Amino acid sequence: MKKIILTVISALSALTLFAGTPAEDVVEKYKEMKGARNLVAKGVLIKMARPLMKDYQIAPLAHKVEELSVLRIDKADPEIKEQFLKDLQAALSQYMFGGQSVTRNGVVDAYVHLAKPDVADELIVYNPKIFALYSVSGTFTAEELTKIQKKP
Repeated sequence: MKKIILTVISALSALTLFAGTPAEDVVEKYKEMKGARNLVAKGVLIKMARPLMKDYQIAPLAHKVEELSVLRIDKADPEIKEQFLKDLQAALSQYMFGGQSVTRNGVVDAYVHLAKPDVADELIVYNPKIFALYSVSGTFTAEELTKIQKKP
């Protein structure tokens, strides 16, 4: 009995190590689908990408970004897009809606995943026009998130 309990606890511990945020789970599911393109920048790559973020609305948070992920499925089959939208909608129901912004690629929706009531661990931007899901991970306070403003 003791071995069974230890095995179950070990298995659950391993699963929690690999568990991501709801949006990360969607990216993981669709990144290998035909027609999908996925880019992940972390470690050395994120250090190189931070200066590029200074030209976007994310600029006030650029120094705290630990990982940037982009998933585009605009070239995927319609059935994949349809299922992606269902999965994304379910995932985003666990996020706080942050608003909409107008970009050169259309209107985007922003969402925040809260790790604590006043701390976010992920910022999501979704562009429905090009089926692009952008995820920025790090530790962001509510005060820092309010510094993201629309560009004039």
